[in-house]
Amino acid sequence: MRAAGPPARPSAVVITPKGARAARAMTSEGVRAARVFNSLGMDFELAFAGRKQAQTDAVEELTRRLAPGSRVLDVGCATGRPTTEQLCAKGLDVTGIDVSEVMLAHARRQVPQARFVLADLFGEAPAELGVYDAVVCLFCFGDLSERSFVEGLRRLAALTVPGGTVLLAVLERRAAEDVRFLGRTYRAARCLREDVRHHARLAGLETERVEVRVEAPPDGPVPSEPENSLYLWARRPV
Repeated sequence: MRAAGPPARPSAVVITPKGARAARAMTSEGVRAARVFNSLGMDFELAFAGRKQAQTDAVEELTRRLAPGSRVLDVGCATGRPTTEQLCAKGLDVTGIDVSEVMLAHARRQVPQARFVLADLFGEAPAELGVYDAVVCLFCFGDLSERSFVEGLRRLAALTVPGGTVLLAVLERRAAEDVRFLGRTYRAARCLREDVRHHARLAGLETERVEVRVEAPPDGPVPSEPENSLYLWARRPV
């Protein structure tokens, strides 16, 4: 499921009755995000091809913490690459969720060993989701207010078993600003490392660390500078 954030993806897909129920459970923000990501299709994945080393390093560390067969939820899984695919390659039981059925269609084709569900983190969670040993949500919270950010973390925690890991990644921004992304503009919220720690505490999570990594920007017509990414490693209290 995509929370709210940069745009994404295409492809004609028939929504099943089950998918239709999931669509009805979406928030208005989720519906808007789905519309944007449906339009981008594989362009979303290709824009970051070979530019997610920090992200794949973080996911690799997560896999070393988990026993084979552990249940992992990838929130905002998009096309399934690289994160869902990387988790599956380590023998984990992976479910991916996203608000875009088009993105999920690409994910099902590219990572057939995972399970994919149409869902909105801020909407009504499908009953079949359950809870997970670890929940990852990478670069989905970029345009959220503080209140929504904290609520999003609470919902991630609710999907995690007591003692389980929540891994969240966001871009560090010193002030709110308009960001151009794949031909679209969105309003990115301020997000500093102290903000992430504060939000995690309000959400009832135990923070292990907030790691700062340099992330290469996506391809685009206008060259841009690398940006700092913040990786929150936290646990749901036992």
